[in-house]
Amino acid sequence: MASEKDLRALMVSRARVWTPKELCDELGVHVCELVRLLDKARRAGANIRIMNNERTGNTHKLWLVEG
Repeated sequence: MASEKDLRALMVSRARVWTPKELCDELGVHVCELVRLLDKARRAGANIRIMNNERTGNTHKLWLVEG
């Protein structure tokens, strides 16, 4: 099972904008587990941004902002 550290490591190793499905596929988790992992990673200090608007085709896009 993936952890929030796995999520962060994946997002750092391939810095890009991710869809929830892409993250689920890469980590081998269901979207419900991804939500829990995102919450844990954010509470641990990871600056994970989520955007959902016309620029993203009204779909969720996620990225990790380092710094």
